[in-house]
Amino acid sequence: MKYYIKNINDFSEEKLTKYLSLLDEEKLSQYNATTHKARKKVTLISNGLAKEKIAEEYSIDVKDIVFSVHTNGKPFCKSHTNIHFSISHSGTFVAVAISDKEIGIDIELLKEPSEKIINRVCCENEINVINSSENKKEKFTEIWTEKEAYLKALGTGIDRELKTVDTTKMDFVNEYSDEFILSVFSL
Repeated sequence: MKYYIKNINDFSEEKLTKYLSLLDEEKLSQYNATTHKARKKVTLISNGLAKEKIAEEYSIDVKDIVFSVHTNGKPFCKSHTNIHFSISHSGTFVAVAISDKEIGIDIELLKEPSEKIINRVCCENEINVINSSENKKEKFTEIWTEKEAYLKALGTGIDRELKTVDTTKMDFVNEYSDEFILSVFSL
C-alpha cells in the first residue's frame, strides 16, 4: 500500500495538460460539463495522479489504465482488476492510495466539531476518546477521516448510521499536518 498527498496549486500547466490527455471519454465528458473551476481541477488532478502512480508502482503504460465506477459510486481500475485505489480531496489537497487489496483514503482539513455533530456521528468509545483529548478538533477530524477511509475500503460510502462504525477497534495509517489529517484503511 502506498499513498500520496499533493496540493493542487503545485501542478504546472504542462502537468495538467498531460493529465487531461489521460481522461477517458466518460471522465472527459464529466470534466467538460463541470463549470466549477476548482472542482474541475481537482477531478483532473485526482484522476491523473492516480493513473500516474499506478503506472509507476505496477510498471504499466499509463495510457493502458482505464478507470470506471461501480454502481455504488466507488471508482475501480477496470483495466487491471488486481489493482485497487482510492481518492480523496479537501481544500487544496488531493490524496490517492493504491494497493493490491481494497483500500480507502480520506483527507480532511482540520475542523472544529460541535457537540451535536460529535454525538450524531461518533459511537460512545469515540466520544470518550474525543472528550479526553487535549485537541478535540484534531481528534474529531482523525476519527472522521478514519470512518470515511473504512467505508471507502468497503465500497459502501456513507450508507449507514456512522455511530455503528467504531474506529477505536481498527488499525489505520494516519498522517497529520497543521492543515489536515489523512487516514488510510486497507482490507
